[in-house]
Amino acid sequence: MNRGYRKLIGTCLVLVLLMSGLAFANDEDRKYNQIRFQAQTSESIANDRMQVILNAYGEDDEPSRLAGKINQDMEWALEKVRTEKAVKASSGGYQTFPVYRKEVVIGWRGRQDLTLESGDVSALSRLVGQLQERLQVRSMSFSVSDETRSAVENRLIGEALDAFKERARIVQKNFQAKGYRLVDLNINTSSPVPPPIPRGMVRMASAEEQAPVSVEAGESKVTVSVNGVIELRVK
Repeated sequence: MNRGYRKLIGTCLVLVLLMSGLAFANDEDRKYNQIRFQAQTSESIANDRMQVILNAYGEDDEPSRLAGKINQDMEWALEKVRTEKAVKASSGGYQTFPVYRKEVVIGWRGRQDLTLESGDVSALSRLVGQLQERLQVRSMSFSVSDETRSAVENRLIGEALDAFKERARIVQKNFQAKGYRLVDLNINTSSPVPPPIPRGMVRMASAEEQAPVSVEAGESKVTVSVNGVIELRVK
């Protein structure tokens, strides 16, 4: 390899090292001037969807007789449900449990669940009051419908972004920077599902009353948070 060629290679290596050093320095400067923070906004909205889980329950000495009784109760309940067009229903699997006395099976218990959902809380409450004539309430819960939650989230996203930009301006002013640019941004939404109402807290109607179940739908909190990174322009 001649001397001129070696000199050219050496010069190229020096240039590469210099450029790498500058790039590294620029990266360090950018990281040095970057600030990460978060803005958040939330709103409590009325729950507009209700879910109730009931079950047909029975006991008998004979499993076949027990299954027949539970099937009759479930068919009766489904006939009632079909009269309420606003209520969506789904039945669960049938389960049986042996009853023991001194390690000897003396009988059987059985259960089948019926899940009801609706955006018409009044209609579902009225229906549950009727179904308690032959079914038992296991649990009850309330939530915000997808349509309502989506509309609220879309509005809160705009508010959260405005809050983020306002904080960016405060940061810029505090550091006496000439400006800033957005480096990274993430938008997160959340709306925790309220826990089911225990059976003991639900007012049950007697078979004679067949009155609507006394319920309070309550509220859910919808939250939108925006977190991101800005880069201050200090020169």
